[in-house]
Amino acid sequence: MVVADLQVWALTHGAQLRAALVDGRFRRNWRAWSALAQGAVPADHPVAAMVGLDNMLTADGADHRRLRGLISQAFTPGRIGALRPAICGRAEKLVEELALAAGPVDVKAAFAYPLSQQVFGDLFGIGETDHGRIRAMVDTAFSTAPPDEVRAMRAEVDAYLDEVIAAKQDMPGSDVVSALIGAREGGERLSTRELRDTLWLLLTAGYETTASALANGIETLLGSPEQLARLCAGEAAWLAAVEEILRAATSVATLPFLFASEDVTVAGHTIAAGEAVLLCYLAANRDPARYGEAQALDLGAMRPRHLGLGHGPHVCLGAALARAELEIGLSTLFARFPRARRVEPAPPRLGSVFINSPAALPVHLEPAAA
Repeated sequence: MVVADLQVWALTHGAQLRAALVDGRFRRNWRAWSALAQGAVPADHPVAAMVGLDNMLTADGADHRRLRGLISQAFTPGRIGALRPAICGRAEKLVEELALAAGPVDVKAAFAYPLSQQVFGDLFGIGETDHGRIRAMVDTAFSTAPPDEVRAMRAEVDAYLDEVIAAKQDMPGSDVVSALIGAREGGERLSTRELRDTLWLLLTAGYETTASALANGIETLLGSPEQLARLCAGEAAWLAAVEEILRAATSVATLPFLFASEDVTVAGHTIAAGEAVLLCYLAANRDPARYGEAQALDLGAMRPRHLGLGHGPHVCLGAALARAELEIGLSTLFARFPRARRVEPAPPRLGSVFINSPAALPVHLEPAAA
């Protein structure tokens, strides 16, 4: 398979992807990628720039456990639970603003993005004046931008995160950045590069992926009016809808990469040592062998466990927060606008190898009957 002019393997079936995610013969560390080490893939290639980081997503074994242990100190259940009232308040305020709009509204731009931005702003202690700057950097990271734009983006990311870290060192607060700066395990701290790369990982994961997941949820429910009616009538649980959306409409379509540390045979094909393997979560979540041929949204179906938030040692650390944002965002929006309907034709998809989401989501918002 060719991804953005890279020759890589792709795991698209549920059983194969699950097995690979816990197979010790595969590595996450980008230094195991032979094409990059040998110069066949330039260091400023957009995908290489995306994976060439030192954080828990690109670490293996003891190094991964160390990083995850340090970072988990900033994602305690208490910290995430304390955010729920703020998420509810943010969602309610945005819905009130939507009610004042005339005509169709792009709910991705006017609801999904602002909610995601405001929540991670609360979590990271980052003010709204920085949100536009962060969004521009993240958009470039997930796009198919040319190398010169990627180089400029990476330089801006490092400069911006250095500013944030310096500010929190001077004036620490109760936010995640301050917690990561002060996190210790066995007397160790995150190195400067690990801290910067970890913050970049958390920003990209907590902003674009969550906003796109929320947009996907809205789009999916608008395309399933019977299921939406059940939710609005209290006949189905919003958490059940969240799980089904994370399965069938996960925002992370693919994720780079696993790297074979030795020759590995998968489904009769040999992946040579040093070759890259693309993780195709969306395809695996729709695998008929695991979920059956019928892929329509069904909140009454007993689905097997999905891969929407990962699997194995690298399962999403922010899974509880992602589920809370989706549950609160969707239930708040449709409580106010249960008769909302999509503007036809369907909007174009986001231009990204990795993110599955509409580029925009124009919707006719009709409030509930008095």
